[in-house]
Amino acid sequence: MGAVLFNSKVQNISPGLHGSTFGGNPLVCSAANAVLNILETEKIPQQAAEKGEFLISEIRKIQSPVIREVRGLGLMIGIELKQKVQPYLNRLIQKKVLALPAGLTVIRLLPPLVITYNQIKMVVAILDEILSEELK
Repeated sequence: MGAVLFNSKVQNISPGLHGSTFGGNPLVCSAANAVLNILETEKIPQQAAEKGEFLISEIRKIQSPVIREVRGLGLMIGIELKQKVQPYLNRLIQKKVLALPAGLTVIRLLPPLVITYNQIKMVVAILDEILSEELK
């Protein structure tokens, strides 16, 4: 679903000038309403905040000389290393953990909002193992 919001500074925009393929047809609107309902009733944003705090606190317990900083917001986590991350990302992939770089020295974790605490613990154990290795 797509949406565009304009304030009073934007002028000369008439209906139909800006559109979206999936912006507002009935099926997409119904699906968006269902998703928003689930997000609200299951308190997914609150769960993401709580799980993110837990994940960050668990990663910060890892005793690794290569970790410079752990930061994040909700489940968007960055693990800044003192060296390039690509060898660590390669090892994570070998262990079936998907992560991406955010620059040359930051491992970016962006797990699904419905990740479980057991899955978080598993990821932290793998991070602990990998970030304790000497990788070049």
